[in-house]
Amino acid sequence: MKRLAPLFAAAATLALAAAVGAGADSSGISITPATSTFPTKSFVLSLPSKAAINASKVKVTENGAPVTGVQVVPESAGSTAKFGVAVLVDASDSMQGAPIAAAMNATRAFVARRSSGQELSFVTFNSSANVVVPLSTSNSAIAAAVDHSPKLAYGTHMYDSVSAVISQLAAAHLDSASIVLLSDGADTGSKTSLKKTLAAARAAHVRIYTVGLHSARFDPSSLRALAAGANGAYAEAEKPSELSGLFDALGVKLAGQYLVRYQSFASPSVPVVVKVSVANQPGVATSRYESPALASIPVPATYHRSHFARIVLSPYTAIGVVLAFALLIGFGVASALTPTHNHLRKRMAEFVSMATPREERPALGETRQGMLGGAETSLESQAWWVRFKADLAIAEIKMPAIEILALTVIGTAVAMVLITLILGSALFGILGLVVPFVVRTYLKGKLAHRRKQFADQLPDCLQIIASALRGGHSLVSSLSVVVESASEPMKSEMARVVQEESLGTPLEDAFALVALRMNNSDLDQLGLVARLQRDTGVSAAEVIDRVTDTVRERFELRRLVATLTSQARMSRWIVTLLPVGLLVAISLLNPHYLHPLFSKLSGRILLVIAALLVMGGSLVIKKIVEIKV
Repeated sequence: MKRLAPLFAAAATLALAAAVGAGADSSGISITPATSTFPTKSFVLSLPSKAAINASKVKVTENGAPVTGVQVVPESAGSTAKFGVAVLVDASDSMQGAPIAAAMNATRAFVARRSSGQELSFVTFNSSANVVVPLSTSNSAIAAAVDHSPKLAYGTHMYDSVSAVISQLAAAHLDSASIVLLSDGADTGSKTSLKKTLAAARAAHVRIYTVGLHSARFDPSSLRALAAGANGAYAEAEKPSELSGLFDALGVKLAGQYLVRYQSFASPSVPVVVKVSVANQPGVATSRYESPALASIPVPATYHRSHFARIVLSPYTAIGVVLAFALLIGFGVASALTPTHNHLRKRMAEFVSMATPREERPALGETRQGMLGGAETSLESQAWWVRFKADLAIAEIKMPAIEILALTVIGTAVAMVLITLILGSALFGILGLVVPFVVRTYLKGKLAHRRKQFADQLPDCLQIIASALRGGHSLVSSLSVVVESASEPMKSEMARVVQEESLGTPLEDAFALVALRMNNSDLDQLGLVARLQRDTGVSAAEVIDRVTDTVRERFELRRLVATLTSQARMSRWIVTLLPVGLLVAISLLNPHYLHPLFSKLSGRILLVIAALLVMGGSLVIKKIVEIKV
């Protein structure tokens, strides 16, 4: 049987040589594709026996046409091409004893046949791959790696190990890469499938040669599939002693490889048949490929408008501009058509707070044509509209109420459109509804500021009235003194009282009207003083002095309350603006961190809910800290 071992090895070597390349003649040369980028084409040329050749001895044709400029690079030290091979040995429990010893002897025989320019890696595998030595050309490192038998363990994760080695070879950017795999069984337990393993091998141009060793659990299915799908060859050893001959033959074959390079002139998208022949070598090696299609003309990068350009060119902006122009034109036409009649009652109303009977008011539908006039006509019957116009008059806001309403509506619509375009979702457009609240806050602030000025001036006004009464003036003439010396808004409001009295309105009613306009209950006491003086003739100066003291004490109490609640008011704004500040800060530091909140529907809904909760909490705190004195 020992005499038959070389015969088995020779037969296996012939089988390996026959299966290496598609279209290769039996026992002849073979070629397999190597890593290259068209139009450069590279093939690994394997000879049936070790021989020295050069480019003059190699003939290459594509679709029958001779190829010029062929380069033939040998696998030797200092070569311009990189050749590499990885040896994988099964280290599972089934290899115990003679099989693993024979496998290591065969590996040493393979290493002995390695050429000086060939990089070699030695890997053992069971339940995982163990890289004993990575790709290296160091003889001492490779000899030390194969000197001892590996530690055996349970498992034969063949596909996982081969995939890992393929990744190692691909990362080394070799011109020619091969794997020699020895095992006595099929793959068991790999997470990587055979299909994915073969796809990775073909993508990296890695050839896989497999050797099966007969044992009690021998199953060559995985080994045959790997060799057939990766341009390799499969051989079997019935006894461990036959392994050395097989590995020695493989070592000779892989050590005698050449890299054939040339520039292809094949037309785009054409099937190409490559044939290679070598002088004094048997057979003609054949390979096939399809030339790539012409590269398409690069498409320019998509132009993305800026947010400002998107807003300006948006159809919503165009609609808003058209509506704004329509409103302005309507307002101009309505103003031009408004009659300039000056009735007696209207002229007196400029100086006296007197209501014009509804039946005597000019109908806006008759005097003001256009959309604004019609809208104001429909609102005249609403109580809130009357109050709104009165508040604007008190706050001395000159813009007509209907214009403020129209501009607020337009501003809300524009804000909703802009927010939708900027944030990319109509759901965020709801935030545009904050515009009416901003306008209302501004108007209320103007009104409150004027009323506060009046309240601050009231104690000094009362003091002037008391002093004038002691000087012999009547209450009405004392008010005239205030009108001459006071500043706005006290001056105009007291002038209104004097004008009302001159028209026959009782002083207490005139004071009540101003108190209502200025939302000042302290002024009601002055009206009560006027009534007492008229009915009983009491000394009004002493009473007004007491009213003045009461007003000043109330001012002090208000200032104390404002001081005590200042921390709560500041906390309200901090709590309200803190989420907004954090949102801006996080967006600047890490723009992608909050991306899910803006890109997903659930995130947008949460943002809207959070905004509503923040505004609601702010209003609740405002109600808590506002204490009326």
